[in-house]
Amino acid sequence: VDPAPSAAVWLAVAVGAAAGLWPAAAAVDAAAARAARLAAGEGTEPPRPGGPGFVAPLRRAFARLDREWRARQDRAARAVAARDAVLHALPDPLLLLDGSHTVAFANRSAEAAFGPGLAGRPLAAAVRAPALLAAAGRVAGEAVSARFETGAEAGDGRFYVGHFQPVAGSEAEAEARVALTLRDVTEHERSERLRAEFVANASHEIRTPLTAIVGAIETLQGPARDDAATRATFLAMMQDHAARIGRLVDRLLSLSRIERSEAQAPDGEVALRPVVERAAEALAWRARERDVRVVLRLPGTLPPALGDAEEISLAVQNLIDNAVKYGAAGAAVTVETEADDDTVAIAVSDEGPGIAAEHIPRLTERFYRVDRARSNRVGGAGLGLAIVKHIVRRCRGALDIESAPGEGSRFSIRLRRADRAAPESGDTKS
Repeated sequence: VDPAPSAAVWLAVAVGAAAGLWPAAAAVDAAAARAARLAAGEGTEPPRPGGPGFVAPLRRAFARLDREWRARQDRAARAVAARDAVLHALPDPLLLLDGSHTVAFANRSAEAAFGPGLAGRPLAAAVRAPALLAAAGRVAGEAVSARFETGAEAGDGRFYVGHFQPVAGSEAEAEARVALTLRDVTEHERSERLRAEFVANASHEIRTPLTAIVGAIETLQGPARDDAATRATFLAMMQDHAARIGRLVDRLLSLSRIERSEAQAPDGEVALRPVVERAAEALAWRARERDVRVVLRLPGTLPPALGDAEEISLAVQNLIDNAVKYGAAGAAVTVETEADDDTVAIAVSDEGPGIAAEHIPRLTERFYRVDRARSNRVGGAGLGLAIVKHIVRRCRGALDIESAPGEGSRFSIRLRRADRAAPESGDTKS
C-alpha cells in the first residue's frame, strides 16, 4: 500500500473522529462543572438541549437531570419552610441541640423566653439550669428520652417542664441531635405555692381560736364546772374567739367570691358619698372602742364611679377598719374623696406608727401582717387589704399606699368615673 494515501486516510479518520467527539467531550466537561456547582449549592443555568449528532441525547439527559434536581430542591425548600413555620408557631419554647449542647435551632417562643440569637450559642449560656444541662447530657449520651422538671431561669424566675427527645442526624453527621421542648408552668407553680400557703395560713388562723375554745370547754367541764365567775369569763372568751372565726370565714368567702368574678369588670354607677357615709357609720362602734374620731371630708358634688356598690362599700369599710385598728388610739381617721378628669378617689388616712418601706409591697398579700402579735390583739387576720386589692382590680382601678415610720399611713383607691369611662372590650352587661 502506498504510504502517502494511507496516511492521508488515517489523518482524515482522526480529524473526523476528533470533530465528532469534541462536542461530546465539551458536553461531558460542562456536565462535570455543573455537577460541581450543584454540589456546592450554587445555582446553574439549565444546559441547552440541542447539539449535533449523538450529543443531543446527552444534552437532553443532562437537562432532564438539572430540571429534576431543581424540582427536588424546591420541594425540599418548601418542606423546610413548612416545618419551620410549624415549629415557630408552637406556643412552647423548642430548641434543637447538637452533640456538644449547642443550640442549632430555636423557635420564636424560645427566643421570646430566653432572648434572641440563640442559634449557635451553648445551651448553658442560653438557659441557666443545671438540671436541664444534666438531662441534655444524659439524653445525648444514652440516646433515650427523658422528662424532667426544673426551675429554668429565663431572667424572671419562670419555671418549665422540659422534655428531651433524641433526633437522629443525617448520615454525614457523627453526632445525634436532641430536641428540647419546654412548657411554661410558672402560673401553675405559683398557684400551687399560693394554695399551700393559703391552706397553711387559714388553718393556723382557725386553729388558734379553736384551740382556745376547746381548752375553755374542757375547763368548764372540769375544775370550773361550779365556778360562776370563771364560767362567765370563759364564755365571753369563747364568744370572742367564735366571732373571730366567723369574721375569718366571712372574709374568706368574700375574697373567693370577688376573685371568681374578677375577670368581668362591673358596669354599675355608684354614688360614693352615701357609700362612704354608710361605711363610716357601720364602724362607729369600733371607733368608739378605741376613742378614734372618723372625720369625713366629702365635697358637695362627686361624680359616680364604675363599680359594684356593695363591693366598694366593703373596700371602704376594710380601709376604715384598718385605720381604726392600727392607727393611734384617741387620734383621728380622715376619709377624703376627690375627682379628676377620668377617675374618682377615696383616701383613708390615720395617725398611727406608720409602715416601713419594705413591708408596703406585701401588704395586700393574703394573711400578711407587719406585726402579727399586734394583729392578733386587735383581731386582724391579714385579709382586709387583699380584699380591697381584688375589688379595686375588678373595678379596673388602682390602690395606692403611702406610709413611713412615725408619719401615719394613707390608703387610697382610685376608680374610673362612670360619666367618662369608655366600656372595655370583652366586658358584658351583667
